[in-house]
Amino acid sequence: MLHKISDFVKRISVMHDEAQRLHKMKYESPKATQEEIDNQIQNIQAMALSIAKDKSSYSRVSSERNRISKTIGSILR
Repeated sequence: MLHKISDFVKRISVMHDEAQRLHKMKYESPKATQEEIDNQIQNIQAMALSIAKDKSSYSRVSSERNRISKTIGSILR
C-alpha cells in the first residue's frame, strides 16, 4: 500500500483522467490513430497494474506535529 491514502487516491484520479483522455482520443474529432489509442490503453493498464502490485503494508505516516504532541504528552505524564 502507498505511504498515504491521499497518494493512492491521486493515482486513481490520474488513471481516471487518462481514461477520459482515451475516450476523447477515440470519439472526438480529429480521432487519434489506432497506435496512439493502443499506447494510451497500455499506459492506463500499466497504472492499474502498478496499483494492483503494490502489496506493501500500509503504515500511517505521522506528521511532525503529531509526534511532537505525543512526545510532550509523554513528558507531562
